[in-house]
Amino acid sequence: MSDLNFLKLIYELGGSLHNVSNGDIAKKAHLSNASVTERTKSIAENTGLLSYTKYYGSRLTEKGILLINPYIQQQRLIEVWLVNDLDFSLEEAHKESDILTNKINTQFIDRLNDRLNYPKFCPHGNIIPNNSQMITDNQLTLVDNLVLDQKYIVKSFAEDSYIFSILETIDIKLQDTVQLLSVAEDNIIIFNLRTDTKQLLPKTLGINSRRKKEFSHCRLNSNNYDFIS
Repeated sequence: MSDLNFLKLIYELGGSLHNVSNGDIAKKAHLSNASVTERTKSIAENTGLLSYTKYYGSRLTEKGILLINPYIQQQRLIEVWLVNDLDFSLEEAHKESDILTNKINTQFIDRLNDRLNYPKFCPHGNIIPNNSQMITDNQLTLVDNLVLDQKYIVKSFAEDSYIFSILETIDIKLQDTVQLLSVAEDNIIIFNLRTDTKQLLPKTLGINSRRKKEFSHCRLNSNNYDFIS
């Protein structure tokens, strides 16, 4: 894996907002913890693109974010094109865009961006850098510090092929309003207002569905609305 793809992986794990553990990086990159530690320390010391803190992991520096943003923009624009115009699934689009990102020139991306009318979000709900204002605050997941029976709006899913494969088998979509009913060791139970059904979700999906609160809360049946993003 190239250093560029390694940095993209850390970005996808939230490394522009907070430290990412070596264990999480190793799991996503299919590498050993020892090799990830060696690599993150080397990149941090030799390039300044990462900051590394023992026991806390790594985070992209401002220099690293500026370097990686154009590549994230390219990948997410390609995903929009593949999903909206060519009917690719989220999983297919993510894999194909990852292959194409480093093989096309900026003129292609500029024309594609114009043709797509400068979308602000990719198909899995995350912002497209340079088209949208960057998120600067940490985001909680669907299972973090939530109140049972409260309603939330699904806004985005983490960029992960395994998560996308789960979404192929479960009828939950962006902008769905869901009510959290219970959280167990391996699963969460929600009520989906769009489908009017209870749904059993793997806890892995909940952990990889991030959220943030609205600045001004809307209300429905005296329940606050939050964002899962």
